Amino acid sequence: MPELPEAETIARTLAAAGAGAIIRQVRLLRRDFLKTGSQARLRQLAGVKIVAVTRRGKCVILEAPPWRVVLQLGMAGRVYVHESGRPPPPHTHLVISLADERQIRYANSRRIAAGVHLLAGGQAGPLAGMGLDADRISRNDFITRLAGRTAPIKAALLNQSILAGVGNIYADEALFRAGIRPTRRIRRISRAELAKLHRAVRAVLAEAIDAGGSTVSVSTPFADANGQLGRFTICHRVYGRYGQRCRRCRVVLRRTTVAGRTTTYCPRCQR
Repeated sequence: MPELPEAETIARTLAAAGAGAIIRQVRLLRRDFLKTGSQARLRQLAGVKIVAVTRRGKCVILEAPPWRVVLQLGMAGRVYVHESGRPPPPHTHLVISLADERQIRYANSRRIAAGVHLLAGGQAGPLAGMGLDADRISRNDFITRLAGRTAPIKAALLNQSILAGVGNIYADEALFRAGIRPTRRIRRISRAELAKLHRAVRAVLAEAIDAGGSTVSVSTPFADANGQLGRFTICHRVYGRYGQRCRRCRVVLRRTTVAGRTTTYCPRCQR
């Protein structure tokens, strides 16, 4: 967490607030969070306009030609737009001050798969090797990338080089909707079932984006760039509901571990 819907929600709210703004100053508060580029290059962002804010996989991208600032959100990344006078949230590592006295602040309490990348020219940074975005991938591409693999289906969904943007939450939710058990080996899943899973992945991501993502953590609650919490959590059918009854068949939900991640599923609805 955050995953594709949360990153998309941040990108959209940040675009509404920051696109067209002029960068006045950039301050890096924790040096080891800058994974690509240098502090000297960060200073060159002063006077540059943010022309757009986009998203790729689980990353939020500030387009400020000739630069791109890629915020790799990792497990607990948060991005906020605040007035300059407000105290920064805990664990704030990057502050981008704008000419209109607002600030874009990137905070992260964990370091796993997280960081700031300042890219120029043809640099790809963390975007290199990413698979197609899960919310846009076609059915044929989805099936082609998965069919015939020996891995458990959930492990493949979590593999960002195959499919970009799906994490633990939305893998569990899509597999439930498709009626596929997370531990099933892909070579034993038919193309028709993979097509059903493709529809489930696209649908659950679209619904989560519409609801502003999922807020599941009490200690580091997800919020968009304006501080609004995600509302999709109440729609979860399996994720975070281990030991409760399935909302479809009323059987008690079970859990297992796939690719090192806790996985919740329904033993009756998912085969």
